[in-house]
Amino acid sequence: MKKRQKIHFIGIGGIGTSAIAHIMKKKGAIVSGSDMEASEITEVLKKSGIKVSIGHNSKNVTKNHDLVIFSPAIPKDNAELLQAKKLKLKTITYPKALGELSKEYFTIAVSGAHGKSTTTAMTALLLKNAGLDPTVVIGTKIREFGNQNFRVGKSKYLVVEACEYKRSFLNIHPDILIITNIEADHLDYYKDLKDYKKAFTQMSEKLKKDGIVIINGDDKNSVSAIKNTKHKVIHLSEIKKLGIKITPKVVGAFNKLNASMAAIVGDTLKIPKAKIEKSIREFKGTWRRLEEKPFIGKTRIIDDYGHHPTEITLTLAAIREDNPHSKILCVFQPHQHNRTIELLKGFANSFHDVDEVIIPDIYKVRDKSQDIKKISAKILADEINKACKKDKASDGGGLQKTAKFILKNHASYDIIVTMGAGDIYNIHGMLKPR
Repeated sequence: MKKRQKIHFIGIGGIGTSAIAHIMKKKGAIVSGSDMEASEITEVLKKSGIKVSIGHNSKNVTKNHDLVIFSPAIPKDNAELLQAKKLKLKTITYPKALGELSKEYFTIAVSGAHGKSTTTAMTALLLKNAGLDPTVVIGTKIREFGNQNFRVGKSKYLVVEACEYKRSFLNIHPDILIITNIEADHLDYYKDLKDYKKAFTQMSEKLKKDGIVIINGDDKNSVSAIKNTKHKVIHLSEIKKLGIKITPKVVGAFNKLNASMAAIVGDTLKIPKAKIEKSIREFKGTWRRLEEKPFIGKTRIIDDYGHHPTEITLTLAAIREDNPHSKILCVFQPHQHNRTIELLKGFANSFHDVDEVIIPDIYKVRDKSQDIKKISAKILADEINKACKKDKASDGGGLQKTAKFILKNHASYDIIVTMGAGDIYNIHGMLKPR
C-alpha cells in the first residue's frame, strides 16, 4: 500500500472498494478501476479524477500497474484478474487491502450482527468533531462526509466498519474492537450460530498489543465469544460510571446502545465528556437508516436498510413507539432466497407493529436455483399472515407494481416504510406522480 504506486481496482463500484480507491488516491497513488455497470459511485470516482472503465477488459490492466485490488465478488476467471496474474502483478482482495491499511493506523473496528454502520458513523463523527481528524471506511453514506462513505484524515486514527461475511473482517488489525451484538446471520456461509460466534472470537484475537474490546454485557453471545480474551474488555454498562448522557435524536433504544459504544471509544481516547455528549446529541443519522424521504401527499415516507428479523422488529417498534396512532405500511424486500428460507420464522414474526406489509419480491444475490424454487414473496406473505393471525401481508408482484399501488393508495396510510438491503431504494424514484 505504498503511496506513489499505480493501483487498479476490479469492481471499483463496490461501496467498500470505492472507499479504499478514494483513500489511496488522496494518499498519492495513481488509481484506476473498472466495474460491470455505471452507478452513482462510479460517477463520484470519475469526478475525483479516477479513471473508471465500465466493463471488464484485460486491456485495463498493464505491466505499469504495481498492485491490483479486487472485490471478493469478482470471479476467478475475470479477464482483468487473469491478466494481472499473467503479468505477475501483485493482487489482493479488498478485505486484505483494508487489513493492510489498518496496520498503518490506530484502528477502531466496529463489528457485530446489527448496528455496525450507525455505530461506525457515530464513532467517526465523534472523533472528527473532537478534532482527531480520522480516516474512515463505512458501509453507508454520511451527510457530514459530503454524502460519501469514506473520509481521508491526516491523523493516526482509522475508523472502519468490519464486515463478518466470509470472515473478511479477520484481515483487520484493530487497536479497539467494538462488537455491537452477535446473532446468527449469513447462514449461506456460516454453518450455524456456533460457527458465526467463533468468527468473532477469532476477530478478538486480531487485536494489537494493548488492544481493547467493547461489548454489550447483556448480549450473551458477545460475552461468550470473548470470554477467553487476554485483552481488556469494557462492558456497555460502564457508560453509567462515566457519567456521560446518551441522548441521540435518532429514535430507538438500539440507537442509544450504538451511541453508548461510540461514547466509550470517545472516553477511551480522552475526548472531553461535553464534546462526546454534543456529538451524539447532534448526530443526524445515515443513509438508509430510518432515513426520511420526501412526502407523497400527506404520507410520510421512511427508508431503512434493515434486513434481519431482529433489525426489522426493533426498527418498526421504534417507529410505532414514536407514532402510536399512525396507520403504517411496511414494504419489505428480503435479501437473498437462502437467507429468507433460513430466517423464515423470524421474518414471519417481525411485522406485529405495522398495519400492513407488502413483499414486492426477494432480492436475488448468490442464490442457487433450488433455493429460488423453495421460497417466494407469496410464501413469505402467507407466513407473516399466519404469525399475525390476520391478513396483513401480500405479494407486491415486483417493485414497479408495488410503486403503482403506493401511488394509488398512499393517502390510506400515515407512514410508509421501505426496508431491505437489496434494490428496494429504487422504488423511491418510481414514487413521483406523473
